[in-house]
Amino acid sequence: MIRSKLFWTAAIMLAVIPLLCIDIAEHRLAWEKDVREEMINVVQNVYELSREQKAHILDNILERNHTLNMLIYLKSFLVLALLIGGVWLLIKYKRQSGKIAKPLVFTLVLMVLFTGAKFGIALTLNPQNQKIKFISIDDRETDINNVITQNFKGKVVYIDFWGTTCGPCLAEFRDFTKPLKEKYRQSGKIGYLYISQGNEYLWRKQVAKYDVEGTHLFLSGEQYDKLYHNAVQNKLAQIAMPTYVIVNAQGEIVETDAKRPSDSKALFAQLDKYLQ
Repeated sequence: MIRSKLFWTAAIMLAVIPLLCIDIAEHRLAWEKDVREEMINVVQNVYELSREQKAHILDNILERNHTLNMLIYLKSFLVLALLIGGVWLLIKYKRQSGKIAKPLVFTLVLMVLFTGAKFGIALTLNPQNQKIKFISIDDRETDINNVITQNFKGKVVYIDFWGTTCGPCLAEFRDFTKPLKEKYRQSGKIGYLYISQGNEYLWRKQVAKYDVEGTHLFLSGEQYDKLYHNAVQNKLAQIAMPTYVIVNAQGEIVETDAKRPSDSKALFAQLDKYLQ
């Protein structure tokens, strides 16, 4: 064990750098999805929005753009400062002790431990919003009806098949999902099931970021494909994200191509039909 405050200060400074780099990468990905792609969607009028809706979304885009760029610049500056400071302290320690190989190994181990802890905490941390629920199913389960029966008995269920890097999926969460929840909040007769594939770390981060209330399930690519085709009742269907399915209170799949939250009037009409 190395007993030197100089070394451990340098090691901790350098070990924090990968954590900041991960954050910068996440902010960059968020900028691509929340700013660039969303701006393109608004300009192309993908959602056929009114002027008021466009103005509201553009205001949000500009605010996110400012916030994300500030975070990227700030954390990039911190990375540079920590790198310079950590290397300088390591050089100073080497001059005092004459050792460098063992300190470098300890520093690398500390980097790995810090990074592993960051991912481990993210994968086990429960959301603060108690209306967000994470579930798991048997790896061999491929029948959507079994998932519904075990978690939503007697409720109309709105199922959302999405992916962690799917821009349109995240846009629905960001701009259109909350109004859907607010409309039916007092009903108590509707459940929301979100089924995702992709990167499990990003999955939890995005669910928390967009505060997506409902029941969440993360699957491997193969199981996702099977459950998707079972839900849309077509084994040959090409997987499209996002895809929405409605299950009635009797557990029957009644809409295999349900409307998106962004198509609110049409979706409300579909859901109201089965909630009556």
